[in-house]
Amino acid sequence: MKDRIDAFLSSRVERWVDGVQRRPSLVSWTSLLLTLAAFVPIVMGLGINSDNVKILADTIPAKIAHTAFSKHFPNLDDALLIVIDADDTEAAREAADTLREALSNRSDAFDDVYVPGGGSFFERNGLLYRSLDELDEFADQMATLQPVLAQLEADPSIESLSGIIRLGLDVVREEGGAESEWAAILDQVGNATVTIFDEFPVAVSWEEVLLRGSALEVAKRRVLVAHPVLDFDSFLPAGRSLQAVRETAAALELTPERGVTVRVTGNPALNYEEMITLAWDIGGAGVFCFLLVCSVLMRAFRSFRVMLAAVATLLMGLVWTAAFAAAAVGDLNILSLTFAVLFIGLGIDFSIHFGMRYVHLLAEGRPHDQALTRSAGQVGSSLVICTITTAIGFYVFLPSDYRGVAELGLIAGTGMFIIVALTLTTMPALLSSWLRLNPDAPAPKDVHFDAPWLHALAEHGAWIRWIAGIAGAIGLFLLYRPGPTFDSNVVAMRNPDTESVQAFDDLMQMSGTSPWYANSVTPGLEEASALAERMRAVESVDRVITLADYVPEEQDEKLELLDDVSFLLEAPPLSDATKPQPSVDEQIAALRELTGFLSQDWVDRTRSPLGESMRLLRERLRDFLARIDDEADKATALENLESVLLSRFPRQVQRLRDATQPEEITLEKLPNELRRRMLSDSGHARVQIFPKRNLQDDDALKEFVGGIRELDPMVSGVWVNLHDFARATISSFQQALGLAFVLISLLLYLLWRDLRDVALVLGPLLLGAILTVAAMAAIALPFNFANVIVLPLLFGIGVDSGVHLVHRSKMKLSPDDMLLGTTTARAVFYSAITTVVSFGTLAFSSHRGVASLGVLLTIGMILTVICNLIVLPALIDLRGHGPGADYD
Repeated sequence: MKDRIDAFLSSRVERWVDGVQRRPSLVSWTSLLLTLAAFVPIVMGLGINSDNVKILADTIPAKIAHTAFSKHFPNLDDALLIVIDADDTEAAREAADTLREALSNRSDAFDDVYVPGGGSFFERNGLLYRSLDELDEFADQMATLQPVLAQLEADPSIESLSGIIRLGLDVVREEGGAESEWAAILDQVGNATVTIFDEFPVAVSWEEVLLRGSALEVAKRRVLVAHPVLDFDSFLPAGRSLQAVRETAAALELTPERGVTVRVTGNPALNYEEMITLAWDIGGAGVFCFLLVCSVLMRAFRSFRVMLAAVATLLMGLVWTAAFAAAAVGDLNILSLTFAVLFIGLGIDFSIHFGMRYVHLLAEGRPHDQALTRSAGQVGSSLVICTITTAIGFYVFLPSDYRGVAELGLIAGTGMFIIVALTLTTMPALLSSWLRLNPDAPAPKDVHFDAPWLHALAEHGAWIRWIAGIAGAIGLFLLYRPGPTFDSNVVAMRNPDTESVQAFDDLMQMSGTSPWYANSVTPGLEEASALAERMRAVESVDRVITLADYVPEEQDEKLELLDDVSFLLEAPPLSDATKPQPSVDEQIAALRELTGFLSQDWVDRTRSPLGESMRLLRERLRDFLARIDDEADKATALENLESVLLSRFPRQVQRLRDATQPEEITLEKLPNELRRRMLSDSGHARVQIFPKRNLQDDDALKEFVGGIRELDPMVSGVWVNLHDFARATISSFQQALGLAFVLISLLLYLLWRDLRDVALVLGPLLLGAILTVAAMAAIALPFNFANVIVLPLLFGIGVDSGVHLVHRSKMKLSPDDMLLGTTTARAVFYSAITTVVSFGTLAFSSHRGVASLGVLLTIGMILTVICNLIVLPALIDLRGHGPGADYD
């Protein structure tokens, strides 16, 4: 039976190639024209899908919840997070407000832009959201600094400030206290004397000075949430919105030179930069891989024309496969983008086996027609079998809920049938027409494996079997201790040098958890409050927010306390407008007097942060005074210093004064834009659930999603998506691995009807898989969303070498020949090189997920080919070589 199948396949392939040789020009021209026609669907229909949610099956719970939530509220999954960092709090606030206002006018790029916890409402009433203890501390600090504020507000000048500092430090020396507050003031004054000579000096933030060290200390970072208008028909859906952010920030002069840095992160930005990275990396990898494959083919064939025929066939197959992808799938995703590199590495294998056999027969003196036909007959059946087994390695992903892998499986699996058809059609046609070798020229030299180590391998089969068994046992030990892990952190997969990843990591460090949170939807506010209470009891939950939580508790006590602070901050009597402004000489004299004050012995004896600040200010004042002594325009230098020191002071004191005079807050008084984000028009209420731990840790992710899902099965959010994404991926991986093993085993048995032959192929394959996973454990390389496809692929790819070698071992060998000395073994070797080279190029990707895919595929292929070329012949020795048909 098995001989009949082999004979049937071989005869059919031989007859097919013989028919191609009868009309080689027609076949070549037809192939070329069909290739050109294939570009039409590629150009018209092949797109890019950068929406990670769309590559999940619609039946996944997280996808269902995501859709349900999006009906009522804008989803943070699709929001840009615009991170604004500035030199001081005032600059950060101003930058956030101006950028928000400007982007809100870009309706072509954004649906909504807001500052969480920002805006006039929170500016006026923000102190009510602080605890009573925090407000008590704030009141004490304002009482300490009130005299300074009153005097400086009455007379905002360098002369006045110098006198206030001297008086204040005298009080500290005699009575103690307020050292940290005065140290902050001195540091700001000292910095001002230096920065005024910069191109873009930054004015002193008195808000930062006044609140420094208190529970109300303000941040120099603001985060805008912007819901972009995404165009998923574009290669880069968020491109227009991201360009709008950058253009607007530049127009507003929000630049590092002016003390403000604007960065963008969030899913759309992460996806945008991921696609840019992948496009460059995979494009570059494809070109580099192609060139390396060409060099390997030249070494294998020793003929430029045969190499060119193989390369032309490969390129045609790549175009045809891309056309199929356009027709069958339409859009490529993050994984199916890699099909080109995978196709190059795998598709060339067919040409190598066919071409090397052809070259070998030519070297023996066979004429072209006979060499081509006989090559087809000798390797044809194994090529067909290998096509089916490799396609199985891809097709097993079709039932997967992870559509990204399923689409890759469909494209690459079908590509294997396309390339074998072209290898047995277009390649013989090209070699018989346009690229036919000159019959009068010497035949290409055959490449032989003839080294002492080959004979050593052949003579020590027993040792090889023992070593393989020990390696397998060690591999199994490493496999279970501690075993492979799965990393569901999609951010960690991306290029760490991109702005979006760096900004996201900074937000993680700032919050300690994540800028993404989970969302629940309830029919109304009462239900939201009840669910929030239950959620707060979950161990992995940090805090829960509903619209009702924007009504502060203990408002009466807080309003009373803030009323007292407001009384302290009442505006002083207006300064005498008739009083002349200090002259230039008076201001310089005031600064010299302050310098002399700071030169007293007690300043040098003060060993504290305040002492360090006083001495630093003294040195900076000396440098400043020395510098303006050389200035022709001393008045301008002093005006600049006064502007840097005091230009913001009145505005910031007034903001502080307004913040101490809030009104009682009720649900009805909450701003409409906040109500709209927390309460839909239909009355559905939103519940925001924040994690306690960093969800980039898999255990923390499982604990958080599992805990909140027990209370609300329809909870949604980025991390919920990732949790279900990971589960679907792992399930698909296990299913694909088992299915690939069963289907390939069944296919080989049906073809050969000999369990020994099936075991010979699968034994080294299993050993290679075990060693691959053991290597992962040894180098601490986890599975992730990108590289999880490797093991099923290795079954489909690695089985090819075993099929070729077992098929060859059943043919007659002369007494002095070895299996490793045959053209089949050489073809397996060169096929492995091209595959490793192509997969290895992915390892250099700056996208860490794709790089891990390349690393794991390379390791797996190297180990698999070692098992096939070394272990398999040792196993075949146990069975013996078959007395089959003469291979030559």
